[in-house]
Amino acid sequence: MRIIPVIILLIIVSTFSMPVHHSSVNISQLPPTGITWVKEPLQQVYNLIQNRFIGLIPGNYTEPSSSDYSTMNTIFGLIDTGVSQSDAGSILSASNIATQLEYQLIPVNDSATGNKYYVLMENTTVNRGWGSYLFTAEGSPSRTRVIIEAPHPVTDFNSQQIAYTIFTSAYPHVTALLVSGVERTFGPNGETDMAHRTQSIFETAHEAFTKFGSVIIQIHGFDASHHPTEPLVVLSDGDGGINGALQAIASRLEAANLSVGIFDGFTHEKLGAQKNIQGRYARAFGAGFVHSEISSIVVYNDNLLTQYENSLTQSILNNFGFPAYRIDIKIPIIALGIMSFFFVASYRFSKTRPD
Repeated sequence: MRIIPVIILLIIVSTFSMPVHHSSVNISQLPPTGITWVKEPLQQVYNLIQNRFIGLIPGNYTEPSSSDYSTMNTIFGLIDTGVSQSDAGSILSASNIATQLEYQLIPVNDSATGNKYYVLMENTTVNRGWGSYLFTAEGSPSRTRVIIEAPHPVTDFNSQQIAYTIFTSAYPHVTALLVSGVERTFGPNGETDMAHRTQSIFETAHEAFTKFGSVIIQIHGFDASHHPTEPLVVLSDGDGGINGALQAIASRLEAANLSVGIFDGFTHEKLGAQKNIQGRYARAFGAGFVHSEISSIVVYNDNLLTQYENSLTQSILNNFGFPAYRIDIKIPIIALGIMSFFFVASYRFSKTRPD
């Protein structure tokens, strides 16, 4: 009789350890009604953002106040609610509050694709380097929340445009694109290095949209002449580990014949993102962090760059290959049958032995 609890345990494990697949429903949550959409090319709006990046002079960057952080956090929360719950009221409230900080929330109906987005960007009257934030207006049919980030625009070899291409190509499976408004400052203080600042509007946005189980993909670039022995792409989760999203992306890149290195705590250490602030926050909250360093060889080769962008896009569209099997009721029944057979055999065998 002592074997009965073991059998019950095995049956439970065999049942609940099966990869679960929720039937994929290709019905996206529609954008909130009552919103006035601006019909124009999204790329044109994004070009305005790219033309206003603050350069490498730290003095041009404006430090937010504690009140600014609080207000922006409220705005991000309202946008998240507005999109995820198809709530026009939250979107309109976010738009109204944004004007208090000289930001504008623009509902854009991309005339090139028909896809709908919300673009949160500074008014043309100010340029403080606080960043711009783009959101898909439709809820993703995928259960995995994906955020793409470009903390080092321009400085990291046009990383902001690469991030934008993946964001739009994977519509609506990427929730948000977060783009710093200032180029990276090098040096001991790193005043405008948004990947290494514990306080910034960029980090506020990252924390607002990072949830348990979400995936954050951060786009960076490195100079091949400074790292001649590195592969074309180096991936890292920031602490030498590996997560499912990172592994799926690596496989896609390798299938596209792009050489890939993965930081394991030692190899590729200089590109391992060990001090990345967004990575630390993501790991602490149970989110998958993928830090992608792209060689300048890839960035300046159209074919290689297209392969890179397509690989990441397909990884997202495929939901990173996360468990996609239905629970087959036959499997626990078969397991129960096998366990019952062994139970009966064990019981009968025990009766043949003397007491």
